[in-house]
Amino acid sequence: MTTALRALILLSALALTACTTSPTQSTLAIADDAATRQLDSGLIRGFANVAGGHSWLGIPYAAPPVGERRWRAPLAPANWAGRRDTLHAASPCIQYGSPLGGVGGAGTKQGNEDCLYLNVYAPRLDPTSARGARLPVMVWIHGGGNTVGHAAFWDGSVLAQRENVIVVMINYRLGPFGWFRPPAQDGDTPEDRSGNYGTLDTIEALRWVARNAAAFGGDPSNVTVFGESAGGTNALALLIAPQARGLFHRMIIQSLGFGFARQDEPAALRATERALLVALQRAGRAADADSAAPVAAALSSAERASLLRALDPWELYSTYERAASEWDRIPTVFQDGHVLRSGPIIDLLADPNQHHDVPVILGTNRDEPKIFMAFDPRHVRTALGLPISLKDPVRYEREARYRSLLWKADSVDSLAEVLARHGAPAWGYRWDWDEQGRAFGFVDISRIVGAAHGLEISFVLGQFDVGPQSELLFHADNEAPRLHLSERMMGYWAEFARRGDPASGGRPDGIAWSPWPNDAAAEGQLRDRLMIFDTPADGGIRMADVRIDRDAVVQLMEREIDVATDRCEAFRATFRNRVDEWADRVWLDFSRRSSCLGARVRDR
Repeated sequence: MTTALRALILLSALALTACTTSPTQSTLAIADDAATRQLDSGLIRGFANVAGGHSWLGIPYAAPPVGERRWRAPLAPANWAGRRDTLHAASPCIQYGSPLGGVGGAGTKQGNEDCLYLNVYAPRLDPTSARGARLPVMVWIHGGGNTVGHAAFWDGSVLAQRENVIVVMINYRLGPFGWFRPPAQDGDTPEDRSGNYGTLDTIEALRWVARNAAAFGGDPSNVTVFGESAGGTNALALLIAPQARGLFHRMIIQSLGFGFARQDEPAALRATERALLVALQRAGRAADADSAAPVAAALSSAERASLLRALDPWELYSTYERAASEWDRIPTVFQDGHVLRSGPIIDLLADPNQHHDVPVILGTNRDEPKIFMAFDPRHVRTALGLPISLKDPVRYEREARYRSLLWKADSVDSLAEVLARHGAPAWGYRWDWDEQGRAFGFVDISRIVGAAHGLEISFVLGQFDVGPQSELLFHADNEAPRLHLSERMMGYWAEFARRGDPASGGRPDGIAWSPWPNDAAAEGQLRDRLMIFDTPADGGIRMADVRIDRDAVVQLMEREIDVATDRCEAFRATFRNRVDEWADRVWLDFSRRSSCLGARVRDR
């Protein structure tokens, strides 16, 4: 194999493994009678996992949301007779395959609407010991832009066994099945009409945990929700979801994703109308969209709802622009005013009466956007559609830095600041590990990928088997310090789950993780407020005074970039959301000073 071809395979593998990747699931799981548990819906039997504990895969936590249950609030699952072996993960929720999702090839049709299942991982306990163990429960919400992913991307067995906790990983409805406004029908509850079905799924999973955690050795009064990227967004949503009250007691938000959608009523109705026109055509009641419109106008609300619920799921996806690839154009979690309270998130978090006042950890990775930039033709030279070298390393690092700083400003500092002052304590972190090194002597993965989005998950879960190309990221040369860092991170996460305070990670020699300062006077002072996670070669685990906000990011651009056109490019590359009123407002002055073109940062 030529060196160039090996490099192409390497970088292709990084795209497949670096964000949310599927671990190797055991295909030879053998049922273990010691893993028999009585749930409220029936008897199950799991298996002994390679970490030394027990696993149960594919447990239903809600009734299948199919047929008349499509776009309705989830219901508890039906009871079953006899014993159910839970040895294999259930189907992912319906989605297009994606290199950043790990379910099938890009653009392929994957999953099933019958997907509301979860996986449980626990230390090895017999049924009698489990009933009295009362261990902390950690509920994982996967990422994937709320359009891809599923619970079995990751395995919680190492974290569960090492830290003596219960780990639960859940599926939830994605894309237009998780967030959609169907026509109202008589008998629908406010939850049925909300449109936030993916959010309701996460709440239903927490209700299942409250009823069944004790069977596995868990304490239902000590539940920590943790999630990464879109999973972090969904975790944040639970903070302002009234129905989630009392169902969780701590929260960890890793690399908070795209935030809440701006789904106003007219936009929601337009999406519903497009889907209805397609449904009429597929049902043979109209030849095209033009002829379908008057037919649709004459239908009752119940008839409209029935047609939409009968529509083939892939036909539904076809009504969304570039549904397989553009995450920000697919429906996602939004503030409907019922399931999720309405209003600016900062205002809601500033009022303890408007959010669930629980301890929160917030963090980002130092090089968040690099996993996406590595395949951006503005930055890379490609062959066969894959990157082989950076066009301008300085520009690459600069854009990655500004985008990462903005990510931190929006999803750590601003939220930690308001929570610390007006609610329960908050802790912040940054993950800096970048010791992948060079592959084949010339591909510098540490520079191209570095501490990119999603890579910290392996460290939190203690799982470095992310598929056949794992050794390109995790290998013998970085093994000892990598495993040490992972052990420490698992300790902090689990200690937070146990006590509501990460403290020193459960170790007498650990670094004390201080909470974010909670007084306004600390704003202008040097105060250690951020935990840095890295190996000793790069400074180790340490507290630092690292704080940033949006204004500071803009000031850095103006101070550090001499060429006006480069400043304009940097601003546009950093503030990437199609709708960002703050950035549009700041852009007016910034663009005048730098002679940039355009009245807005981005075209809408």
